[in-house]
Amino acid sequence: MTVAGPSGASDYTNPNNGRYSLTLPANATYTLTVVAQYPGYQTVTREVVVAGRNVVSNVSVPVSAQSCSTAPGYGWGSDGEYETFDGTTTPAGWTVVDHAGTGQVWKFTDDGNRGNLTGGTGGFAMIDSDHYGTGTRQDSSLVSPVVDLTAVTTPVIRFNQDFRWLGSDRADVDLSLDAGATWTNVLRQAANVRGPRVTEIPIPQAAGQSQVQVRFHYYEASYEWWWEVDNVLIGSQVTCEPTNGGLVVGHVRDANDNGYVNGATVTSDGRPAESAVTAATPDDTGLADGFFWLFSSLTGPHGFTAKAGSYVSQSKDVDVEADWTTSTSFQLTAGRLAVQPSALTGKARMPNGKVTKTFTVTNTGGAPVDVTFGERDGGFEILRADGSRMTREQILGSAGAPAQRLDVPTSFAAKSSMGTDAVGAAAVGPQAAPWTDITDYPANVMDNAVVALDGKVYSIGGGNGSASTTKNFVYDPVAQTWSGIADLPGARNAMAVGVVAGKIIATGGWAAAGPDGTTWSYDPAANAWTEKADNPAPRSAAGQAVVGGKLYAVGGCTTSGCTPMSNDVVRYDPVADSWESLPDYPKSVAFVSCGGVAGVVYCVGGNDGATAQKAGYAFDPDAGAWAPIADAPVDSWASSSATANGKLMVVGGVQAGLVSNAGFAFDPATGAWSNLPNANTARYRGGAACGFYKIGGSSGNFNSTPDSEALPGFEECTEAAADVSWFSIDKTEATLAPGEKVTVTVVVSANVDQPGTYTGSVAIGEDTPYTVAPVGITFEVQPPTTWGKLLGTVTGKGCGGVTAPIAGAVVQVDSWAMSWTFATDAEGGYAYWLDRRNNPLTLIVAKDGWKPQTRQTRINTSTPTVEDFVLSPIKC
Repeated sequence: MTVAGPSGASDYTNPNNGRYSLTLPANATYTLTVVAQYPGYQTVTREVVVAGRNVVSNVSVPVSAQSCSTAPGYGWGSDGEYETFDGTTTPAGWTVVDHAGTGQVWKFTDDGNRGNLTGGTGGFAMIDSDHYGTGTRQDSSLVSPVVDLTAVTTPVIRFNQDFRWLGSDRADVDLSLDAGATWTNVLRQAANVRGPRVTEIPIPQAAGQSQVQVRFHYYEASYEWWWEVDNVLIGSQVTCEPTNGGLVVGHVRDANDNGYVNGATVTSDGRPAESAVTAATPDDTGLADGFFWLFSSLTGPHGFTAKAGSYVSQSKDVDVEADWTTSTSFQLTAGRLAVQPSALTGKARMPNGKVTKTFTVTNTGGAPVDVTFGERDGGFEILRADGSRMTREQILGSAGAPAQRLDVPTSFAAKSSMGTDAVGAAAVGPQAAPWTDITDYPANVMDNAVVALDGKVYSIGGGNGSASTTKNFVYDPVAQTWSGIADLPGARNAMAVGVVAGKIIATGGWAAAGPDGTTWSYDPAANAWTEKADNPAPRSAAGQAVVGGKLYAVGGCTTSGCTPMSNDVVRYDPVADSWESLPDYPKSVAFVSCGGVAGVVYCVGGNDGATAQKAGYAFDPDAGAWAPIADAPVDSWASSSATANGKLMVVGGVQAGLVSNAGFAFDPATGAWSNLPNANTARYRGGAACGFYKIGGSSGNFNSTPDSEALPGFEECTEAAADVSWFSIDKTEATLAPGEKVTVTVVVSANVDQPGTYTGSVAIGEDTPYTVAPVGITFEVQPPTTWGKLLGTVTGKGCGGVTAPIAGAVVQVDSWAMSWTFATDAEGGYAYWLDRRNNPLTLIVAKDGWKPQTRQTRINTSTPTVEDFVLSPIKC
């Protein structure tokens, strides 16, 4: 209700009784505009004179003749029969006759999905010869009820239609004045009458008759097109008439907090088609949210049901008053969770420190709740040896070391044909965060397979470029040491290796005579290898992945020279100790990068013997087929690859024809690739494991190296991306009755590779209408008591006495047990965590053109060990 103008006002009528009230200055005439909020009514405007006292102005709002079917409480009528065919079954009083006995008759469901082509709206009647298909026949009538036209003086048959004619089919309209005993044709159609079309047939012979019937007869049809009919009038006029019933209005509320529920559905139990959805009412400040209205064609007491989302539905009887508005309300119950405390914190020291915390979840609502608990990783902030901190986002956003693209010879072959290769080591470039050098591998190595197991990194087999080896080593990130484990029963390089059920499965690889199918299983507890079933497709340099507790080997080399490459895919089941062949990989390749994430095998790159690839594919064991994924940013082969943190990570290898230090990662959740920080060294044919550790590799041809480095923060090594390695929960689900509670125990472990701050959460899922914030976890991990910092700066003092930092200087650290090889960054600096158990240390600093220096030092766990070097030029 609106009065326009400077002195105007507006209000909404009360939905229960239609009343309104406006306060206006006296002694004036106002224009009142009434706009119904219910559909199908006309807008009313009237003049109202306000003198010196209150004025009562009642308004009657008429229905819009064009919108009769949408106005609540109204419907189309006529002085005879009017049918709109809006249902999906034969309307009351109408009949469908099958003259041919084929069952192919008029229908109301548009089985051929033609749409309403008549010009009408909503449903329609149709006989679809084309949809019934070849070898069929249709002869069917749609017959009206008997219509009393006693009071009608100028009757017609008027209808919307779309008759798509093809050849032999006919579309007749017939008239009966004796309730169907005899029929007279009033319209015969044997040509296209395409809609939208309104057809009107005068039937003066039916005026004053009481037993009038009309039929729509479609016949002589066999795989023709169709006839659609809608909005049939048998009489002289269509009218908008009130129907029996009343309005039901009200609100749906939340029984827990008495708030209003929007989006709830209120339905008449006796007439399920009569329903309404509650909604917010922001424009009407006097009407609360959660409001609904519906027209009920049933009056008197009968049932209504309100339901919404995860609420418990409520049913109640409502006494609906005819031709009036009946008010009612519903209150829906639901479970509701309260969580205490909302966050957990803790502190522990690497490697074995643990903290146990608990939180309690209580159902404070009025219905049972099914609750689930899940681990979620939130990120980290690594504490670096130089005292700085670096988050996961900063790591992923870092450029890393300067780009290295080595134009050197490369090879697919098992080994050098001339003994130790003559290609020298690549020049050392400046190193940069976030990649960090770790302890050198105990020997020069390439084609080694690397896996992570129980917080340690295992390197299996490989070779030095001229011969394969039986030697294997395990790296302890806390002790920073490599230790030998049991030798392989036979020398191998370029094996396919994976961790399954706590064992390391190794298969294939190059033996003395070429690719070999022998398969072994390593038990870390027993430090022993056991021979298993032979691989039926012996290959070297195959892609490897573990999914569903089984090891996959993809493609690979078929000879000592590698070519021709294979597209075979095999899978090993350690429980059955058996192999099975799977659908071929879409390309024949070797040195392809593969990994398993969330039950799917992902592979990318590789080389087919002539061309490096950047195409990638995924194998879903449930589907049993390979499907393409997004291409990698560049073609690559012989990269160091592994899965970590739910991604397939590919670093180095031969990229676009050059040995590179670039990396990229595929995220199955987004289906996209992203760049990783450049590694400190450019290598191909090296190994990698979750962590993310890059071990060994060649700087060109068969020039194997001991270089090892790590990209911190990629320690989530489980196949299911949702699991978090550094904390666990003792419950994954519970059902809580109203008032019941459950306590969840969270064990947080400092068994990580780097000190710093780790964040995560326990996600709480529940079948209630509410959201529950996850329980945040913040865990401060302190370095081991044996760790200390070794840092310093290497500068050069030139012949003129000017000093400047030396980037890329080699800092070699030797202890009684291990060796490390670092390179200074762009500012000549270096900083690393080292274990004092390696004391004493010998430092050798060298750079081409400068005199090397050597000194001894010791790691102190309480204060950093600072060793600065000033180098002099070899000559001036």
